[in-house]
Parts: sequence; structure tokens; C-alpha cells
Amino acid sequence: MAIEIDEPIKVGAVFSRGEFRPVWFSWNGRQVKIKETAFTWKSREGSAVILHFSVTDGQGLYEVCYNMESLGWKIRNAEG
Repeated sequence: MAIEIDEPIKVGAVFSRGEFRPVWFSWNGRQVKIKETAFTWKSREGSAVILHFSVTDGQGLYEVCYNMESLGWKIRNAEG
């Protein structure tokens, strides 16, 4: 069952050819290494574009989001 979180996080990301993807994030006192990005999508919150990444570390599934206006990352959901 997914847990709704909505907390700011620190993220390490790789930038390549005008795109980027998260490779790790810090949450709950630990660093989560991302093994795979399962799905990505965009949404809007007011004027801000939000990039969503559904990622896994091989054990859990997480939704991490990047706000292109504030340049901040959040974890929205965690499962597993």
C-alpha cells in the first residue's frame, strides 16, 4: 500500500542531452539508490511544471517530483 508523504528531499541527478533523471535521494535518514525509473510524467501546480519520476531501488517504489519553478525536489509517495 502506498504512503502519501509530500516532503522535501535531496536528490542526485544525471543530466544528459537536455534531459535528466534522479539516481539517488536522501529520505528518512538514509540514501536510496535508484535502480530503475519505471515511468515519468508532467503535471502543473499553478504556473509551475512538475516532473514526476516513479522509481525503484529494487525493494520499494517511490514517486519523486521536481518543481521546475522552485527547482526543488519532493518525495510524494512510497510503497514497499
